[in-house]
Amino acid sequence: MRTVLCAEGLYEPTVGIAHYLERFPATADDPVELLFGVRRTPVPASVTEAPHVTLAAFIPGRGLPRDKHVDYRRYSYSRVCDSLLRGELRLDAVVAVAGQPLSDGKRSLGVIDGYLQLAIDRARIVVAEQRDGVPHLPGAATVDADCLVVSAPVEEAFTPLSGVPDATSARIAERIADLIPPRPTIALGVGRILDALTDRLTRLTDLRIVSGAITDAAVALDAAGALNPSAPVEGMSLVGSNELVSWAADEGRVRLRPSTRIHDSSWLAAHPRFICALGALSVDLAGNVNSERIGERVVSGLGGAPDLAAGAHRSAGGLCIVALPSVSPNGRCTLKETLPAVSVDGSIVDAIVTEKGVARRTGTADEWRHAIERIF
Repeated sequence: MRTVLCAEGLYEPTVGIAHYLERFPATADDPVELLFGVRRTPVPASVTEAPHVTLAAFIPGRGLPRDKHVDYRRYSYSRVCDSLLRGELRLDAVVAVAGQPLSDGKRSLGVIDGYLQLAIDRARIVVAEQRDGVPHLPGAATVDADCLVVSAPVEEAFTPLSGVPDATSARIAERIADLIPPRPTIALGVGRILDALTDRLTRLTDLRIVSGAITDAAVALDAAGALNPSAPVEGMSLVGSNELVSWAADEGRVRLRPSTRIHDSSWLAAHPRFICALGALSVDLAGNVNSERIGERVVSGLGGAPDLAAGAHRSAGGLCIVALPSVSPNGRCTLKETLPAVSVDGSIVDAIVTEKGVARRTGTADEWRHAIERIF
């Protein structure tokens, strides 16, 4: 079976995937697996329903069909890199959206590196879906001038969906903010709680961002004067609005990094006061975290969560903080006796925060369990 990685990023390939399948058709004797990082925009039925084509994903996204089986590859970003480097993950092709040729003839993927440069360098075939308007940030993955190129119409980049913070999210954010030390290095993801936390972080100074995703929080923190003006803003990708992309393009401090660095827990741990704030779907009394499944349904993937959590836990003065409401949208308690998946091991969780309080890991295992019980 041929494996074709369909890259993520500011824009996601569609025409390029169809072009690959037209040029190198899947057959009963030579089937094709389309492997997605995360997919937020719809994949056409003409692709997903093509004969002898199957789907897989590291992070199931809203763009993949719910009525067709998608094989969930439970890889963190660091494991994706390890699998590529060891030759365990073999790619026939990578299909990505790229911009016009740069001065050296290469084409930029715009606002992402992560594991994509490793994948591109190891794939037998690279298909670039060329679109105008793709920016080029320092450190972004690139494809060579001799790759296959197919033009695509100009489209608006997707805007990640993130609900407006509610009162519960705001209360949780206030509690998280109380845990953050002066002059932190912080990793911020997406979601209502972390969006609400941004407002609280604007009160800080000398803050540094080292994160898997660089979000619109960076723009707000910069405008408030909270960022360390001499420190780079580092992450594997930009995930946010056009305002974020414009700011990053104009701001000389933004640096995109490969996952071999930004998701290296030892490198992360070398940053003093490294704070990782993670969202969760549920936790158990040992502090184990589920961020992947609701019952048997996979709703998200590991991403960089285990790597960032380990780095924060080992950092001098750092903290791995897990944040979630005490009750899910369907009215059920989010503290579970048994989790459907353990996304982050409880041994590296330093604090759990709900709207009802904060559980800090201190003392014995029994004291940790009792502290968790009290906030649900």
